[in-house]
Amino acid sequence: MMQSTRVRIRQIVGLCLVALASAGGGQALDPRGEIHIPIGIANTLDSLKTFVEAEGNFSPGVGTYGVYFWLYDREEDRLFAPTMEDVGCEYGLPEGGGLIPWSRWRAGEVKVKSEVCHVLCDCPAGAAHVVAARVELRGGGNRPRQVSLYIALRPLGPAGSDVRGLNVTDAGDALLVDGKTALVAKQQPNDAGVAQTDTIGQYATRGAMPPDRSVTSDEGNCSGALRFDVTLEPDRSRLFEFVCPVLPGRRAVRHQWDGVAEWAQFDLARPNPDDGGVLQPDPGLPYYRALSVRNLFAEAREYWSRLTGRVELHLPDVRWSEAFAAITGHAAMAMNEGAPDVAVVNYNVFNRDGVYVANILQKAGRMDLAAEAIDYFLAHPFNGRSYPEADNPGQILWGLGEHWRFTRDRAWLEEVYPAAKRLAAMIRYYRTTEGPHWVQMDALAFGEDAPAEVRRELKPGRCDGHNPAYTEAFDLAGVRAAALLARAVGKSDDAAQYDALAENLASQYDRVYGPNLAEKYGSYCVLWPCRLYPFAAGKAHEQFKGLGPQKPESWRYFPLARAHQSLLAGNREAGYETLDLHLDHPQMRRWYAFDEGGKSGSGGWGHLRTTWNGNVAMPHGWAVAAVHLLLRDCLVYEDGGQVVLFAGIPESWFKDPAGIRIRNLPTHFSSLDAVWEVAGRGATLRLDGRAAPPEGFLLALPQSLRPNVSIAGKSIEATKHGFLLPAGTRQARIQFGS
Repeated sequence: MMQSTRVRIRQIVGLCLVALASAGGGQALDPRGEIHIPIGIANTLDSLKTFVEAEGNFSPGVGTYGVYFWLYDREEDRLFAPTMEDVGCEYGLPEGGGLIPWSRWRAGEVKVKSEVCHVLCDCPAGAAHVVAARVELRGGGNRPRQVSLYIALRPLGPAGSDVRGLNVTDAGDALLVDGKTALVAKQQPNDAGVAQTDTIGQYATRGAMPPDRSVTSDEGNCSGALRFDVTLEPDRSRLFEFVCPVLPGRRAVRHQWDGVAEWAQFDLARPNPDDGGVLQPDPGLPYYRALSVRNLFAEAREYWSRLTGRVELHLPDVRWSEAFAAITGHAAMAMNEGAPDVAVVNYNVFNRDGVYVANILQKAGRMDLAAEAIDYFLAHPFNGRSYPEADNPGQILWGLGEHWRFTRDRAWLEEVYPAAKRLAAMIRYYRTTEGPHWVQMDALAFGEDAPAEVRRELKPGRCDGHNPAYTEAFDLAGVRAAALLARAVGKSDDAAQYDALAENLASQYDRVYGPNLAEKYGSYCVLWPCRLYPFAAGKAHEQFKGLGPQKPESWRYFPLARAHQSLLAGNREAGYETLDLHLDHPQMRRWYAFDEGGKSGSGGWGHLRTTWNGNVAMPHGWAVAAVHLLLRDCLVYEDGGQVVLFAGIPESWFKDPAGIRIRNLPTHFSSLDAVWEVAGRGATLRLDGRAAPPEGFLLALPQSLRPNVSIAGKSIEATKHGFLLPAGTRQARIQFGS
């Protein structure tokens, strides 16, 4: 009697929690809205991407519905869900960091793991986006458990929308939304049902199912589920597999940015329109029934290996290699038909975020995607806000210079050089003539060439308000890049003009900002990425070296940028200690998905049914780029004609038996392979690959190791900043002092 009463109390409490959740007043079965990532196919429409939350629920396409996994224990008479406060949930990515997220949680003695992937399938009707999911249940304890797995579909989701019609197929193995395939089970469910309201959770809390097989709702509130009844033996597992098409037979909308909001633009495009957008193929239910979930996951693994696996990092701290790969994936996911958006759904393109994202792609070996981002900038030189900002032209030129350094692609250079020349002329125009200065937002027209009906005034120093130390740094970096490109393409007269302009701009910058380089926005750009001053000596070196490690703060990218300046000035701890603090942040654990840290633009979130705070952009392009690019430079960075090795890694790594292995890492001097093998009281460094810096490699070793470095038995004298390995060095032996 007492046990029955306790069970009934738990059931009533559960019902109350679910009822509150359905009414928007609780979180028992609703998405937590704390951590999410978009997955899918890089450089496709945002509406075709799948948002997955840390608890495993997902929306197959933006503006669709939420799909959830719950487990009902019949003996305990209790529903478990990873979104419940008393159900702990962990999450992560597979080895290699590809965006195939998993979530793991416990339902009493039963362990539950779900995985989600998103692939592009070639079908008779065309290329179809498909999400595959699988759930593994593993029994625990010392006796069998009677449980029921629910896979629920609701209008509320990570990126949900109205569900006006919902029905169960005659075979009982699938749910259709508005007559289109939405959820297909690869095993036959024991039961299936739908409700006219978003109350499927109330049924699941009782272990029950709604009686209806077909419902409609003018308000878009339909919900339903498939249920699988299982007897789980101890230490035995059962696997359930599902397919969720992405917008089959529906229209994937393009963004429609309002063009007027001065802080962050709103997306006016509503999901699932009756016309417009890009009509998606619908190969039909039999096609989806025939798909192999196992094969879909294999395709997803292969896709992410190609996208993020060109660079291989094997390091003592696995977080570094996972972050490098995962953030490369996040950057690629933000690409939207060539546009390097700041974040999926939240934001359009901002140049300062976009050029950093392009630099991620360059340093990860995805020159194809980086080139598409650059093409977008050349066609749309001013991005982000509804007015032009003064850092934009220099940032595009800097990105062009970086792309040339990484690719040495002569055909590409000849194609883009006229645009580079135009950008350099634009910087000369607004930096050396009296204002007002006129530009065109979506073309490289300025001054009298900018049509009066579309021209906008470019105000000096305009960037996040007024930050001339930042905008003028990019002017100088951009003009220097233009000189580099001119020399490379054989335009010596142009190069001489750009050199003279750069010298003038450098003198102005030093006179105005030189005494206080580490203040405000200047502290985010002077050495990295603009390289305005020498790293190893001089005023920038002196002002930045002492900054040291930086803790996370509200705007994620700023402390990482300050740490980057300090790293290049020779502060090892500014690199690895800053990374350690940031990789340990709750948002960065496992999925490496920093938000912006402050209020972001909401973009199109206002059109969706979700618990997500639309003013949070996650992952945020600049925020995750700041992590990725600092991490890369802790391992390897270029200084003029030299490649600097290991300047920002912990001292302990040099003696770690796991060693260090870097393969196919792009540099300004082709790709680098480097292997650090520990043996006895020393190590061997092997340098392979095609990287051939003309001034050699600088091996940055902590002095506390008391290292002795030799090549072919001949010792190398240490410099103040490390050991210079001459060009062509393939192997060096390092001995540590006692």
